[in-house]
Amino acid sequence: MIRKAVTYSLIALTVLLFCGYFTAASILSRKGRSGELCTGIAVTVLDSATNRFVSQSDIRSIITSSDINPVGQPRSGVRLHDIESLLESRSAILHSDASISMDGILRVSITQRRPLLRIQTEEGAFYIDDTGYIFPWVSTFTSYVPVVSGHIPVRLEEGYRGVPEGNDRRWVEQVITLASYLDQHPVWNAQIQQIDVAENGDIIFYNAIGDQKIIFGAIDDIDYKFAKLKTFYRNIVPVYGWERYSAVNLKFSDQIVCTLRDNELVKKSVKI
Repeated sequence: MIRKAVTYSLIALTVLLFCGYFTAASILSRKGRSGELCTGIAVTVLDSATNRFVSQSDIRSIITSSDINPVGQPRSGVRLHDIESLLESRSAILHSDASISMDGILRVSITQRRPLLRIQTEEGAFYIDDTGYIFPWVSTFTSYVPVVSGHIPVRLEEGYRGVPEGNDRRWVEQVITLASYLDQHPVWNAQIQQIDVAENGDIIFYNAIGDQKIIFGAIDDIDYKFAKLKTFYRNIVPVYGWERYSAVNLKFSDQIVCTLRDNELVKKSVKI
């Protein structure tokens, strides 16, 4: 009797072991088959707290609406380099990194371009990033950077994307130098609300405090000119007040040339 019970127990245990084996094999097989395909897309926008030119849904839409959409395709055939090239062809995207995990998820990391300023032209508004790349302003997100308007000496067509050449590029490089200086000096960056390009090429500032026109002139001697502007605010304004002058000219060496409200010129020698 005991022998029969042991025999039945062994048979039952063997059946259970075979059932467990086939169940586990089936699960592993299904997982293996699903892992062979790309089953989804996960997107990370690394600098989304700073700029919001593109969203996670934008990136997914760009990929899935293209002819290289990997979802449902074998993992081994996913064209990662082509996906990165596709995304980086979009003007607001500086860099993308694509990889596919063992569970079949395409993982994409995005770094957006970082605008230093915005230029307003007859053809529309454009951003210029810290590499000199120009791309159109987008209505869905505004980056709070200095705005440059007036006689901008760069010829751009509507929707332009890229880095200009020749004299246009030289001007862009100069204005990036100025924008980079402002970006590194938050006090001046907050103070200057508008940048205008005069017909003769002079750079003119309009500040948040006071309504004086600040004639900066050519984009050169940036440190020295801002030091002179600081002298104007520290030494001249406290004595004569905010309303005495309509314009402050920083173009001339060792002088601040101020224009009175009645258009009379007053020259102030300065020591920096």
